[in-house]
Amino acid sequence: MTNRGDSGHARLLVAIASFGNKNLTFLKQIIATYRDMTIKADVVVLSEAPKDLGPGVEVVVGLPAKNPWSLPFAHKAIFAKRIDHYDLFAYSEDDIEITEANIQAFLHATPQLEQEEIAGFLRYEIDAAGARALPDVLGGCHWKAESVRRRGGYTIAEFTNEHAAFYLLTRSQLKRAIASGGFLREPYEGRYDMLCSAATDPYTSCGFRKVICVSALDEFLIHHMSNRYVGEVGLPLASFKEQVKTLGEILEGIHPASTLGNVEPKVLQRIWSKGYYEKPSRELLRAVPEEAKTILSVGCGWGAVEVELEQRGAQVTAVPLDSVIGAAAARRGLSVIYGTWGKCLRVLGERRFDSVLITRLLHLQPNPAQALEQYSRLVRKHGTLVLSGPNFERIPIWFKRFFGNGDYRRLHSFDVSGISVCGPRILARHLKEAGLRMTAVQWINHAMPGKRLAGAQLRLGRLTAQDWILQARR
Repeated sequence: MTNRGDSGHARLLVAIASFGNKNLTFLKQIIATYRDMTIKADVVVLSEAPKDLGPGVEVVVGLPAKNPWSLPFAHKAIFAKRIDHYDLFAYSEDDIEITEANIQAFLHATPQLEQEEIAGFLRYEIDAAGARALPDVLGGCHWKAESVRRRGGYTIAEFTNEHAAFYLLTRSQLKRAIASGGFLREPYEGRYDMLCSAATDPYTSCGFRKVICVSALDEFLIHHMSNRYVGEVGLPLASFKEQVKTLGEILEGIHPASTLGNVEPKVLQRIWSKGYYEKPSRELLRAVPEEAKTILSVGCGWGAVEVELEQRGAQVTAVPLDSVIGAAAARRGLSVIYGTWGKCLRVLGERRFDSVLITRLLHLQPNPAQALEQYSRLVRKHGTLVLSGPNFERIPIWFKRFFGNGDYRRLHSFDVSGISVCGPRILARHLKEAGLRMTAVQWINHAMPGKRLAGAQLRLGRLTAQDWILQARR
């Protein structure tokens, strides 16, 4: 291990995966940055074809497997072979800019962490106005509310998206990763796709946990130079720092640390996790009756949908996915109840609502029928229950399930997949048992690549829709 903060005496081996020439300009800038550091950095570029990157840059050509996405896995054998010649080991994609300050921050933090904890980084992008946003804060990615704690002079917490297209390890950490048996593996897809698996498996397969030093967040932000996701996905840095502030309040004991329940499946998380940053859709808003004046939202994320409903004149009570994202909803002016689902049920007591809204949550319950019975109790007489979820009967999904492709073969069991395959046809009977009748079903999001007729989306109901919205009345 290098002396704390003494980056000038450390030797760093950097492996950069670079497929094709799209990011060649970025790659050359990145190499120049490493060369300008006081730390001694040797750069190895992993490529599918020769590249002329100037003297002193080693280019290793070849794919570890037939799949072109396997290229990042080529760095693992190189690290293992050269483990005794370097103090630090960094893996990176060819559009990730690392500064010496980032490395220095890692060196300062590492001695204060537990052995199984690795100080990790988060990517940021810059929009046309110069504002920063974090592209990896999307979908079901979130802070673990109960994970915030102190380590020496740092406050740390865990964020569920471990991918940042970059990681940094000390020699001792690399030795532990190799000894675990999870590092020197053939290219594979696990929780993440193949490209991302190579960049995350120190955390997912080697016994380590990625932690973010939230009390020094800016020092652990790295630039995604291509800015390719700006305006499409991600959260503004200012909003993200509000969540970090909430983590600090949890640590100080002035804000609760709670999670509604598990909302992340064991497979295909990016497709079927519950979204924390859901955006209002006209179909969903239309399913909630205009005359509903009291609305309960179960599994609320950052509150955008619920704010739209309040702007229609309704009073919305939100039961958030966790107490960090719940604070974001509360900042929008929503009334929030924190806790596990069981605790929230007790707090709600005898309250009943004109409408109860649950989006993309039912398929993540081990017993959807039981959950539906609990939700239905909260709907007053003549009230409405609105549900939404992913469509497991869509043609591409049906074929993958039928032929047992990849993780789709695991959908037969909740214990194995963390997913209960359900939809309007299955839920209709459970709704009836709960004293409700299904009054409407919408099949939405029919995008099927290559399947367009005269420029229009092919729409064949449940056969082509990605999602559904169901309305039921008591």
